[in-house]
Amino acid sequence: MPDKYRVVIATYPFGKSGRKPLDLLEKTGWELITNSYRRRLKGNEVADFIGDADAVIAGTEPYPEEILRNTRLKVISRVGIGLDNVPLKACQELGIAVTYTPDAPSQAVAELTMCNIIGLMRRIHMSDHSVREGTWNRYMGFLLEEMTIGIVGVGRIGKRVCKLLQPFGPRILACDLEPDIDFGKTYHLEWVGKKELFKNADLVSLHIPINENNYHYIDRKTIAMMKTDSYLINTSRGPVVDELALTDALFQKHLAGAALDVFEKEPYEGSLTHLDNVILTAHIGASTRASRYLMELGAAEDCIKVLKGEQPTHDAILDALEEQVP
Repeated sequence: MPDKYRVVIATYPFGKSGRKPLDLLEKTGWELITNSYRRRLKGNEVADFIGDADAVIAGTEPYPEEILRNTRLKVISRVGIGLDNVPLKACQELGIAVTYTPDAPSQAVAELTMCNIIGLMRRIHMSDHSVREGTWNRYMGFLLEEMTIGIVGVGRIGKRVCKLLQPFGPRILACDLEPDIDFGKTYHLEWVGKKELFKNADLVSLHIPINENNYHYIDRKTIAMMKTDSYLINTSRGPVVDELALTDALFQKHLAGAALDVFEKEPYEGSLTHLDNVILTAHIGASTRASRYLMELGAAEDCIKVLKGEQPTHDAILDALEEQVP
């Protein structure tokens, strides 16, 4: 093992929610390079930044295969859970380890989902606009106990959303490739198929990964199945939703509203910004101090483990392979 590695911290900010992740990296004595742009890196900037690095502490910036082939990277240690910006197959071929921190942001994303559920049901965003515009519209909303809420994907985050919903008493429809029957019994879930969920839910919340099967999981055909005046929330991954199809459904009032924290292209500047019945947030699902700290800590620890020849806590490539096993 070399005496000194070059570790690039591409994500920004890093170390502001707690010093320990940065301290761990500094104690190794390795060379640390921080993000001088002080923002999310763009594609051409990533190439320049990681060119001679051994490891990168990564955020949501893109890591295309053509860039990785011209590096000496040994590990990409992702601060967060989403991996659609990292080509896992190419990394496996190139011998680049990929780690991630799937547990750390779960509660924060679940709580943002709950904020959006309540916000949509009480039309808080629309009332805010009406006050600012001087029209003082007193919009009529819904109690959650009146609602049938559909949870698509009952994994780390979906389960937390189901737990948070319990005191409000809605009917919960759940759809997952591998239903956790015991969890469903404990939290009074009704396991249904995709078609039944979308036909019967007043609000659908998405908690699924992006892969070949889930690209534009929400398309025009799926939206057409949804009840008139129903709602959609996406705090999972941007490409899961066909944004043009959603825009049309909201504009035509087939859907009463939506809330999105993730988009196909970020920062988002698309047509949804012109609609008043949608809540748009800047990918802030994991943006709480506690979650950010835990994500950075996990990424730093796994980066160090890989460079020292040890097994990381969360191996993204290994996890992806296990998910493919029938």
